[in-house]
Amino acid sequence: MRRNSDILIWIVAVCLAAFDGVPVYAQQMGTAFSSFLEAPVSAHTAALGGNIVSYIDTDPMFAFSNPAALRTESEKQIHINGAVYMKSTGYTSGTYSMKFSDKDAFQVGFQATMYGTMDGYDKYGVPTGKVTANDFAFLATYSRYLNRYFTIGVTLKPVINSYGGYTSFSLGSDVGIMFHDTVSLVNVGLVLQNFGGKIAGPHGIVMANDWMPMNLALGVSKRLAKAPLVLNLTLQNLQRWNKDENEGKAGLMIGKKFIIGLDIVPKSEKFWVALSYNFDRGLSLKNPNVLSLAGLSFGGGGNVKMVRFGIGIAFYSSSSVTAHFTFGINLNKINKKAL
Repeated sequence: MRRNSDILIWIVAVCLAAFDGVPVYAQQMGTAFSSFLEAPVSAHTAALGGNIVSYIDTDPMFAFSNPAALRTESEKQIHINGAVYMKSTGYTSGTYSMKFSDKDAFQVGFQATMYGTMDGYDKYGVPTGKVTANDFAFLATYSRYLNRYFTIGVTLKPVINSYGGYTSFSLGSDVGIMFHDTVSLVNVGLVLQNFGGKIAGPHGIVMANDWMPMNLALGVSKRLAKAPLVLNLTLQNLQRWNKDENEGKAGLMIGKKFIIGLDIVPKSEKFWVALSYNFDRGLSLKNPNVLSLAGLSFGGGGNVKMVRFGIGIAFYSSSSVTAHFTFGINLNKINKKAL
């Protein structure tokens, strides 16, 4: 047990040391590129702050945050998530999971954001008719159990951005590792999200930053032995330590790294209730003149036979609220019922 803990500590140290020498321009990659990749992919992840990298559950949607969270027990499940941010702007995601063996799991999924229809104009201001804007990412995830403590995973994600007839193509990846101890009921996840960038685009047209919004995240989840509670802590954007973005305030810069969450989940996983606070979202959208709930998220859901459902409520600004809806079907239970 001690040896496995030492391995995880060394992995974290090596990753942080490697990023300490990365040039400033690489630490800031993704400031204007495909922020839809950072949107919550399910009601449960939304309720837990949007980026939970250490949670192990039979819900395969957690693998969108850390591919090492994908479990073989999640095979033959279909999940669909949807959310409406504002008028004519919506977000959706989905996945289908399977397994190759008792140690190897695989899933395919997608993320998409639709920005609706708007009026188009050429460079002279002449109307060109209605245009649309959409972002789409296809995801393929593979995970493998190394031993009773460690699981590793990788996700490949081709991305298409289409804005008013102009299209760009990008390729990114997530690489993660998960440490799980069934005795102490502690999970630790480390993941590098959205490593990649644009590979093709319209000539002479700048649609977005060339790099994806890279995020090095570390998380810890602790289940209490005598209560159906799971405590979650996530530290995100550990590759970015730029005081200029936070007006030179070191405390604000560090504070924005944290996401804290509380989950009520019985061991049977029949239902869940979650509450969280995303400090980056809350501090960035703070308005001293308005009482704001930005950064706060909560939700609940459950499993009824073959069906999984959930709703997550998140405050992404000082004046609006977004609801995420998730619906899933476990095909294994359908087959068993038919037999």
